[in-house]
Amino acid sequence: MISGDSVPIQVSGVLDYRLAEEMVVYDPVRSQAASLNGTARALWDLCDGSRSVHMLCEEIVKRFDVSHEEASSQVQSAVEQLCELGLLCV
Repeated sequence: MISGDSVPIQVSGVLDYRLAEEMVVYDPVRSQAASLNGTARALWDLCDGSRSVHMLCEEIVKRFDVSHEEASSQVQSAVEQLCELGLLCV
């Protein structure tokens, strides 16, 4: 489980393709890809190595008018999945 103090960052070389409200991220080295909805797309853009998971949650609360609990659950899940796919690292 990733802690709230962890600072996720996009793995170098991962490509992203924006499609309307969604995005596809692809790592050509690992042949891993993920399709991101609007919330996960915003999260991806925020994962630049300058924000902790706690800070990412606060940004999602502000941008999408969701509760802190909902944002925390969504951010935690998305960061863990993207790390498992090798698209983000902490």
